[in-house]
Amino acid sequence: MKPRLLSVHAHPDDETSKGAATLARYAAEGVDVMVATCTGGERGGILNPAMDRPGVRANLAAVRRAEMEAARAILGVRQRFLGFTDSGLPGPGEPLPDGCFAARPLGEAARPLVALIRGFRPHAVVTYDETGGYPHPDHVRTHEVTVEAFGAAPDPARYPGTGGPWRPLKLYYQAALSRAWFQAMHDAMTERGIDSRMGPCWPGGPTRRPPRRSRPASRAPGTSRSATGHCSRTPPRSIRTPGS
Repeated sequence: MKPRLLSVHAHPDDETSKGAATLARYAAEGVDVMVATCTGGERGGILNPAMDRPGVRANLAAVRRAEMEAARAILGVRQRFLGFTDSGLPGPGEPLPDGCFAARPLGEAARPLVALIRGFRPHAVVTYDETGGYPHPDHVRTHEVTVEAFGAAPDPARYPGTGGPWRPLKLYYQAALSRAWFQAMHDAMTERGIDSRMGPCWPGGPTRRPPRRSRPASRAPGTSRSATGHCSRTPPRSIRTPGS
């Protein structure tokens, strides 16, 4: 039986910045890998000056879908949008936008993921921990929704109409935004002559530049030269996971 892995993320590009090399490794080893993307990233910022123009801003959802498809092909995985709207990143005390992912009731927000788990039938599920990796409302909600769906999918009495029950074996939390991750990104950018905003935060630390794996898929995030962010720069063979 072919093993199946489900990786649940908040926005297009999260699959790349948070665990892409792991997904690529398992896909290359024959695991059936599915990425679930909770929102379309419609409220994402455009930090790349070359992409900050009216046509892109007006069609950001379509741009991010195209980037997601390119990243999916690079990683060798399957992908499914769950259909929710990006919550953006409100400032302290600001309300969430009406109807956004983070504002939906938990049961409503979890229902598409329950259906995906019951249909795809993963053996393992991966998502963010309870912090979301960082305090973005969609990332925190992604954690909550995944925990809810993981617990509900085996119970035939819960979420009727979403398929037959399925019990995944494991739920893993990833910790992608570590000091080592930021240091590696800083090193890669500075070695390419790109201004890095991360440098002053992390003096010292590892200096080995991660090898670039493929051409970039993303143009919307980052700067015009750091757009290689929406691709995995670390080949699967360089990743070590528990038991490997």
